[in-house]
Amino acid sequence: MTSTTAPNNADATALLPIGTVSEQTGVNSVTLRAWERRYGLLKPRRTPKGHRLYSQHDVERVKQVLILLDQGIPVSRVRDVLDSHHPLPLLRTATDVKTDDPWRHYHTLFQRWIRKLDARSLDQVFNEAVSLYSLELVAKKLLLPLHQQLWQQQALLPSTYADYAFLHEFLCAKLSARYLQHNSRATGKRILLANQHDNTTQVELLLLANVLSQHGYQVSLLGANTQLDHLPLILERAALDALVLPQSSGLSAALHALVALTGIHVFLAGIQEAQADDTEHARIHWLPDELNDICPLMDQVLLTAGQTA
Repeated sequence: MTSTTAPNNADATALLPIGTVSEQTGVNSVTLRAWERRYGLLKPRRTPKGHRLYSQHDVERVKQVLILLDQGIPVSRVRDVLDSHHPLPLLRTATDVKTDDPWRHYHTLFQRWIRKLDARSLDQVFNEAVSLYSLELVAKKLLLPLHQQLWQQQALLPSTYADYAFLHEFLCAKLSARYLQHNSRATGKRILLANQHDNTTQVELLLLANVLSQHGYQVSLLGANTQLDHLPLILERAALDALVLPQSSGLSAALHALVALTGIHVFLAGIQEAQADDTEHARIHWLPDELNDICPLMDQVLLTAGQTA
């Protein structure tokens, strides 16, 4: 049973509010509350006013939950696995844990409502998924594979284009709304996120905007077909801490010139080892492939930059 007793002053310094836990783990506050209420995965302490406070042990438990979910264990069975007290490396590779596949279930529901062009039902399924799992995991297991599948399908069967277009517009609308909500509360460093390609990459861009803004970064978005020569004036006018190019074409003379001119830190997608070794600017960095790994890298780079400024 969750304790409602306020912690003493000695313990309070080690306890974290739900927003901080969300930023550290990438799991939104709604999901953390759902894990507590529906599945008993967390037992935070409470202040006299009822606010949740989490220990470092709780933070580590959230990270363990994410590992299990990424392995395909449904959230309804995670508590049993954690309470079995197996060491975490065993949990990563366990073959004796009975699992269902929640992603197959969600994939089926998404396809059903997409074919019917039923935005209301699709919205309900989306909301359920992101209330139980982190957006990064939902994106990895469901949204991006299905979006890619429908894109490839319509290329072969043009008559199915409506399925792709409906999902694309739905995801853009949902992710835009979530990003704006997170961004309205963000107080961290200012990030410019620019799309150098057409609108087909907008879903990936908005997913990254969600991850960054939920982590606390203040994110400004530039739409499709943004070119490097569009940026110097913007960077001069706005006090920005970093530029993120998630669909970048790699290193170029124009990019080096932009960094030399503005002094901005630039984060590029798609690590290319040959290019990474040859990077001349210490202000050009490569984003990891996994959404979960992006914010820790940016935190480290920008914290170090702030200390040496």
